[in-house]
Amino acid sequence: MFAMDNGKLLKRVEEIEAREAIRDRLHLYCRGIDRREPELIRSTFWSDSKVEYGIYSGNGIEFSNGISGWLNDAGLEMTTHLLGNVTIAVDGDAALCESYLYAYHRIRPDDGQPHDCLIGGRYHDRFERRGDVWRISFRRLVYDWFRDWSNSGDWSLGTLGLTQDNATLGKAASDVWPELNAALRTQAARSASD
Repeated sequence: MFAMDNGKLLKRVEEIEAREAIRDRLHLYCRGIDRREPELIRSTFWSDSKVEYGIYSGNGIEFSNGISGWLNDAGLEMTTHLLGNVTIAVDGDAALCESYLYAYHRIRPDDGQPHDCLIGGRYHDRFERRGDVWRISFRRLVYDWFRDWSNSGDWSLGTLGLTQDNATLGKAASDVWPELNAALRTQAARSASD
């Protein structure tokens, strides 16, 4: 039989809740970037946060407000950010976190010929809990590798029997699940008021 006093149990539950809240913020960030939803991105950063992305270094909220426009201006018509190994070290109201990243980008430059780019890297984050809310206070993106392809898949031709005629295709600024979008906006608004 597993026995634990209430203090130790409470401490474990609090750490599990902290880890889950941090993972939730990480995933909301990726969804916000891919769906071009600045309010979701903002909900992951504290107002005094700092970010270092190589191409941008500054405040996390300013980054959140500008990234969708920057991606669109650069011809990135679609992105998919996937997180892999996530390591979280919680210490009271602070946590350090490393998240492996695969970031796919469909780029349509001025010549109109789309190509694909895949970036592998890691987010190095410092999270802070203020009140009951966990958000990023510092983020650095470490770039490990990238791969560019000179062409891009064409959904009119399809793959494995899937084409634009029989598959639900995603787009950067829209989504095919409006109920989830509404629920996440409500959650982000609720979190912003905390």
